[in-house]
Amino acid sequence: MQKKRVILVTLTLLLLAAMTASVLPVSAQGPYQESPELAALVAAGSLPPVEDRLPTNPLVVPVNDSIGVYGGVWHRAWRGVTDFHCFGRIIYDPVLRWPHDPANPVEEGLAERWEWNEDGTELTLYFREGLKWSDGEPFTVNDVTFWWENIENDTNITTAVHTEWKTLEELVPVNDTTLTLKFSQPNGLAETVGLAFHGNQWPLGFERFGFFAPRHYLEQFHPAYNSEATYELFEEKANDYNPERPVMTAWQITSYEPGTTLMIATRNPYYWKVDPEGNQLPYIDEVYFHLVEDTTGVNLMGIAGNLSMQARAIDLAQYPVYMENAEAGNYHMLLWPQAMASAATLWFNMSYPEDNYRTLFQDLRFRQATSIAIDRNAINDIAFLGQGVPRTETVVPDSPYYIPELENYYGEFDPEGAVALLDEIGLVKGADGYYTFADGSELTLVIETSSTATGMEDTLELVSQNWNDIGLRNQVIISQRDVFWPRAGANEVMVSTWTTDRGLVPMVDPIYLFPFDERSWMAPAYGTWYKTGGAQGLQPTAEFQAAMDLYDEYKSTVDPARQLEIGQELVRMSTENLWTLGTVGMVPNPVVVKNNFMNVDEYHVADWIIMTPGTMNPSQFYFTDGDANQ
Repeated sequence: MQKKRVILVTLTLLLLAAMTASVLPVSAQGPYQESPELAALVAAGSLPPVEDRLPTNPLVVPVNDSIGVYGGVWHRAWRGVTDFHCFGRIIYDPVLRWPHDPANPVEEGLAERWEWNEDGTELTLYFREGLKWSDGEPFTVNDVTFWWENIENDTNITTAVHTEWKTLEELVPVNDTTLTLKFSQPNGLAETVGLAFHGNQWPLGFERFGFFAPRHYLEQFHPAYNSEATYELFEEKANDYNPERPVMTAWQITSYEPGTTLMIATRNPYYWKVDPEGNQLPYIDEVYFHLVEDTTGVNLMGIAGNLSMQARAIDLAQYPVYMENAEAGNYHMLLWPQAMASAATLWFNMSYPEDNYRTLFQDLRFRQATSIAIDRNAINDIAFLGQGVPRTETVVPDSPYYIPELENYYGEFDPEGAVALLDEIGLVKGADGYYTFADGSELTLVIETSSTATGMEDTLELVSQNWNDIGLRNQVIISQRDVFWPRAGANEVMVSTWTTDRGLVPMVDPIYLFPFDERSWMAPAYGTWYKTGGAQGLQPTAEFQAAMDLYDEYKSTVDPARQLEIGQELVRMSTENLWTLGTVGMVPNPVVVKNNFMNVDEYHVADWIIMTPGTMNPSQFYFTDGDANQ
C-alpha cells in the first residue's frame, strides 16, 4: 500500500511538473529562434548565439492574430525630422508599458516587476537580468542613474525636473538590475506618467523626456566627464537620428543624414522580446522612411499602394479615394476611433482680463446656452463625413474614467432653449438681432485657433453661424501656431479652439479637465497659478480650486482605486460644468494596410499618449510571405 502511495505521489508530481512546464512562459524554457540574417551572423562568428543575446527572462509578446515569419521592409512616409513620431511611435519600449487594453493597469516592460513600500514613498524596480543595448553592452541601473544625475538634473540639458519626479529625492542602486526610487511623499504619477508615458530612452525625439540613456556611450560626450566635450555635441550624440547611438528598441536608425530622402531603421539583434514560440522579435528586417513634403505626399503614397502600414497623417477626407484604389493598390483600410473627446473643442476663457467677458464666461448658463446652440449633427455630416460622434464628454468610452450618462451632456441642438438662457442671464438683444451686455456695451465673441486639422475650419464656420443665428455676434481668426499658442497661454485669447485628445488617460496630462497650466485654455491664468504654486497667474475660483485639490490628492496616492475615483470625479466636474465645449469626437483615424501585412488590430482606440500603434507591439507585425515588395 505504501509503495502504491509513493508511486501515486510521484506520478502526481510528474503530472504537475508537466502541466507547469506547459504553461511556463517561453522565456523560462527556450529554445529560441532568430531571423535568418542574424543566424548567418552567428554562424560567421560575428554575433553571439541568440540565447546569449536575450535576457534571462525575455518579455513574451502575445501575437494579435498569428505567429509571424521573418523578413521584409516596412515602408512608411515621413515628413522630416520634426515628424519624429512616424518613427518614435513604432519603437515604444519604456520601463513600464501602457496595456493593449486601456482598461487594464500598466504592464511590465524593461522592468519585469515593481513594488511600492507601505506608504507609497519608495518604488523598487526590478529590471530583467541580461538586458543588452543594441551594441551588446549590458543595460544596468547605471543607465538610469546617469539619466537622473547628468541629464534630468543638469540644467544645461533639462531646464527643470519633470513634474512626476519633483518629489524624487534619491535613486538607490541595489544591484545591477534593481533600483529603488525614494520620494519625499507618495508619488501617484510615477507608474503612469513617469514610467509608462515618459519612461522611454532619453530623449524621445524632440520631446525632452525619458528615464534612461546609454551611459557607456554618452558619458564620453558629456562635459561632466570630458573637459573637451560640449553640450551641443552631447545633444547630437544622444539624438535618435544618430545611427551610432545604441538603443533598446526593436529597430535602430542605421542610415540617416540631413537632407536624406530615405531613412532606414534596422532590426536590433539584442532586442529583448520573443513571441510565444520563442522567436526573437522583431519579425520585420527593416523600416524605410520615405521623405515627403507634407500630408499630401503621405496620402499620395498611400493611395498608390506604396505604404506597408501607416495611420500617421492619413487623411479622413481622402478615405473615399483610398477605397476606390484599394484593390489596385493591394491594400485595405481600417478606421480606428481616436481617443479624441472632440475634434474641434471651444474654450471660453474664464480668466479673461476683461471683467464683462470673464463674468459672462463664468456663468454656467452662458456655457450651456452656447453649447445647445451648436448643431453637432450637421458638423458631423459636413466636416467629418458622418463618421464622428456628436458629444460633449471629455473622455472616450474606452477610458476607465468614462461616465456614460454624460456622453452628450447639454449637447442636443436647441436654439430656442439657448435664447431662453441668454435672456435669463440678462443679456439684451438689440434691433439688429444681436445681444449686448446688460449695460448696452457691445458683445462680440472672438474665436481663435491655429489648427488646420481635418474638419476644423468647417466646424468653426458652422459654430459661428449657429451662434450668429441666436444673436451672438462673433468672428473667427485662424493664425499661425507660433502666433496663436503664445497668446492663448498668456491669457490673451477670448475663445480658444483646438482638438481635445488625451481621451483615454487624461490624468497623465489633465490640461482639458481643469486649469492645470497655461495650456488649459478654459482659464490659462488660473492654470499658470496652479503650475507655479501661486507665484504667477491669477487666484482661481472656488470651483477650479476644488478640482486642483482633487488632482493634488491624485498625485499623492498610489492607491489605484482612489485614483480611479478621483479621475471620474474630475471628468464629471469638467463635463457637467462645460469647462470644455466639445462638438464631435471619436472621429476615426484611417489606416492603410497592405494585404500581406499582418497582426494589426482592426479595432484600436488611437492616442498619442499611448504612442499608437505602440501598444500593439509593432515588433510582432509581419508580412505573410516575409517580403514587403510592392
